[in-house]
Amino acid sequence: MVDFRYHLVSIIAVFLALAVGIVLGTTALKGPVLDDLRDNIRRLSADKRTLEGEVGGLRSQVGAADEFAAGVGPGLVRGTLAEQGVLVVTTPETPADVVERLTVLLGQAGAQVTGQLRVLAALSDPEQAQLVEDLVAEVVPAGVDLPDGEPVERATVELAAVLTSPPRGEGVDPDEAQAVLSAFEEADLIQFDSDGGVLRKASLAVVLTGPAPAADLEPAQTAAQEAMLSLAAALDQRARGAVVAGPFTSADERGLVGALRDDSSLASEVSGVDNADRGTGMVAVVLALAEQGRGVAGQYGGGPRADGALPGPPGP
Repeated sequence: MVDFRYHLVSIIAVFLALAVGIVLGTTALKGPVLDDLRDNIRRLSADKRTLEGEVGGLRSQVGAADEFAAGVGPGLVRGTLAEQGVLVVTTPETPADVVERLTVLLGQAGAQVTGQLRVLAALSDPEQAQLVEDLVAEVVPAGVDLPDGEPVERATVELAAVLTSPPRGEGVDPDEAQAVLSAFEEADLIQFDSDGGVLRKASLAVVLTGPAPAADLEPAQTAAQEAMLSLAAALDQRARGAVVAGPFTSADERGLVGALRDDSSLASEVSGVDNADRGTGMVAVVLALAEQGRGVAGQYGGGPRADGALPGPPGP
């Protein structure tokens, strides 16, 4: 019978053979393997330095383009939005500096910013659907026809009705409009700020979003995007026009501008700008709003399905 000591000696012999093989193999391959590794490291280091140089150059070009747009932008847009009231709509993801810079440029174009509407997550939350439905029915203004749709869709139509003035006909009574906004704010569905606390109706609207999520959309994010597109459509139908704008990634498949462009019928009515965080993009937003006022829609920027960097000059 084979005893335990025999098994132990056999196992030790196997491991010794493996160790000797590894040492011999390493010694034989040491030169070629190390030389190949050194070559790869040198090549990767060179590639890294090249890419760093390219990134630095691109950043310089972007900075120069922004400086150029900041210098010539006010002259390009001057008077394009004269006597127009513009409503600025934001989401929780909208960068504050983009809102601030665009507001200045809108003023230089001759527009009056009538207010900033912040749409909060609760408005599109399915768990708040009954609250939204009850609130909409409770404060619906006289003369506003609401669609037979989901509560959030009805809410966006109601908000559009009280914040804008139609090209023809009379808008919602100011007291009723203020009652709607107050009710929505008390329910933590929106926040609304206006200059001096005076409610003024807008003739145009811009919906500013943030960058696209890095991962696939969660159900709550999908619902929020649908709510913002519903609001953009309602603003466009109620007023003279609307523009949806965001940074470059907003044109991705997970971004709001990308979702707008996925809907061909909506994209033919509501304009989109996918580089609104850059100087040229802000100019594009202002010119797109002016174009909307003339009844024309387009998609602008450098992202997928953009028609061009900027709207063309107005026709004769």
